[in-house]
Amino acid sequence: MKGTERLNYLRGATCSALSTGREMNLHEKSWCLCSIFCLVHLFVYVNAQMSQGSTLDITQQSFAIEPADRTAIQGDTIVLPCRVLNKKGTLQWTRDGFGLGSERSLAGFPRYTMVGSDEEGDYSLQITNVSLEDDAVFQCQVGASDRVKGIRSRSADFTVYVPPEPPRIVPNDFLETTAGMTVQLTCESNGGKPPAELAWLDGDGVVVTQGIEFTTQLLGDNKRANAALKWTFKASRKHDGKTCSCRSENPAIKQPMVATIKLTVKYPPEVTLTANRKKIMEFDDVQFTCDAVANPGDVTYKWYRNNQLVQQDHATTFRIPKVTRQLNRQTVSCEVGNKIGTTKSTYTLNIHYGPVFKSSLENIAADLNKEVRLVCPVDSNPPPKITWTFEKSTHVVGTDIVLVIPQVRPDRTGKYTCTASVPGLPELSSDSFVYIKGPPVIKGPDVQYGIEGQKVKVECLITSVPEPSRVVWMKRSQVVDIDNTEGYEIVTEHLPNGLKNLLIIHRAEETDFGDYNCSAWNALGHDSMLISVRRQKNLPMLIILAGVIGGIVLIVSVTIVIILCLRRKPDMKGDNFVSESKAKQSDSASSGDSDLKVEIRTASSLSNNEHERSWEETSDTTRVQDHPDIYKYTMDYAEPKFPPKLETQNNNGYVPYVDYSTDYNPSAVRLNSSRDSGLYDSSPQLLSELGHPLDPNFRTAYANPYMRTSQANLPPDHVLYGSTRGSSPTPQVLPSLPPNHYITSQQLPSQLKPGTLATHV
Repeated sequence: MKGTERLNYLRGATCSALSTGREMNLHEKSWCLCSIFCLVHLFVYVNAQMSQGSTLDITQQSFAIEPADRTAIQGDTIVLPCRVLNKKGTLQWTRDGFGLGSERSLAGFPRYTMVGSDEEGDYSLQITNVSLEDDAVFQCQVGASDRVKGIRSRSADFTVYVPPEPPRIVPNDFLETTAGMTVQLTCESNGGKPPAELAWLDGDGVVVTQGIEFTTQLLGDNKRANAALKWTFKASRKHDGKTCSCRSENPAIKQPMVATIKLTVKYPPEVTLTANRKKIMEFDDVQFTCDAVANPGDVTYKWYRNNQLVQQDHATTFRIPKVTRQLNRQTVSCEVGNKIGTTKSTYTLNIHYGPVFKSSLENIAADLNKEVRLVCPVDSNPPPKITWTFEKSTHVVGTDIVLVIPQVRPDRTGKYTCTASVPGLPELSSDSFVYIKGPPVIKGPDVQYGIEGQKVKVECLITSVPEPSRVVWMKRSQVVDIDNTEGYEIVTEHLPNGLKNLLIIHRAEETDFGDYNCSAWNALGHDSMLISVRRQKNLPMLIILAGVIGGIVLIVSVTIVIILCLRRKPDMKGDNFVSESKAKQSDSASSGDSDLKVEIRTASSLSNNEHERSWEETSDTTRVQDHPDIYKYTMDYAEPKFPPKLETQNNNGYVPYVDYSTDYNPSAVRLNSSRDSGLYDSSPQLLSELGHPLDPNFRTAYANPYMRTSQANLPPDHVLYGSTRGSSPTPQVLPSLPPNHYITSQQLPSQLKPGTLATHV
């Protein structure tokens, strides 16, 4: 009996004993209650003392090792540990709360056994040939005994893994389809615990991640499940001939299980069109190759240029010889077909060529201070690099196709050059001129020449922006009639900054030579210029004459050289001999100057008269003093007219003596030597000592008196003429010769000496 029950029993017995005798008064009732209270306290104290003494004498049972969560594969053998200290009560294992028994052999559960020994307190549960029914919660329990409490271990989850069935592919292990069709392949693996992990691998062994759907279905035992993986894709050429696989994995199997399927895909041709050159230059021969892959492989080829059929056969190549820039950006296509379909591949020509101007650069006529835009229309492939330069600047003034000149001023007018360049190709440039509008300005030679009887062109060069609206030719204050019947014609040639106006005179007559006025007008003003048209000698005759004179000069020069070589004497020893020889030669020459060289006056008079008539006839074409132009032909200038020798005395039929050696070799430093020595011994290098080159036509004729024509007037012996091209001859005054330099007929017999020369007619 417990302490509380005992106390109630005692209190009841006391109070009933007291009340049986007689009725208690208030004092007695109070004493009774106090007694009962004291007895209760005494009883509680005694009971507590007794309970404390019993606890100290008994040891409670406990677990040394408790079972833990475990996993196993179906068919394995496992042990769930359980060890108890101070075991007093009965021990048993429970599975999902159901007791398995207290005997170690566990009758009714042949695969279960409690292993270990009682002495060690080991009551571990061994399960052999683990099966799916073993997948449960296990607990080790010890019952209570006299004054010993019962105990329970922690709950241990025992998980059993079941391998799934080998995977299989639905519908089968072979599939034939057509490119473009949607295909669904399903891989199944059933009865696994946990459900099988499935994966699709394409023909290259790469795990497929697109178009995948995974599903599971739990079986009736609520432990195993079926797994399925669906792969949806669109068939193409890359799937043809490939073997795809499905892989199944589960903790119950050591190696994944695999199922395979082979795909056959029929597809239209896949075409690759290539050229034999990566960089196509203009005028290259280009060959295109069409590579096609198809299933089935029986294909046909068609070739197109700009979508126009040019070739239809089984040829896989197409050739275009000598491509030009006109073919740039055009297309070449190859179309290949089989039973499934056709495929077309297109190649766009990219022809490299150098820059070319699509149109000529324009010349700009602008108002002062206005904006001007210059355009450089260049075409090339690849696009060119543009550079603008200005003739008045050393720097590049622009690099764009359009060059903008904000304000046109006189210092910004002139030639602008656009240069287009492409690496590896010749560069191209063109000019554009910028002008400021203004009245006409006529320039050009104010004296022009023509040949009588031939076509004569008179040029009037007009600078005018804008172009002249009217050009008029006038002669003697009369407008030149351009009627062809009058023999006149006007031809206009357009220039960037004006006009070149030509007045053409057909079969020029003597009256056609003279002064002409060229006048031009535009919207901003007027200008005119007087042009003098003069006659000149026939060019072929001058050429023939120059050739003849040149030949004569050559012959005479060779002759003089031969004579000088024949007359040269061997060198003598001693300076005195040389000096004496020179002195004698000089004396001999001096004595012969005044005695031996004569001409007949009659012949001279006739020659002078003929020359005067010829000079008058050709005086209109003589232009020596008009224009000293060094670029004119020699035949443009007539020989200078020399003043005739004035006769002051009667020479009895002889002409005055003239020293021709001074004409041939007019050196001032040799005047003291004799005339003969000056003629034959002078060095050719001294011909330029006077500082004026001499015309060969003049030199040759005057050096040799036999080459003189009847038209030549001889100068006096004390005057030297040097001829300069394009200028009048300048007389050079020489020292006076001895007064007795004329030969008379009375003196001839007595003064004629050997070795001298005189002419007589």
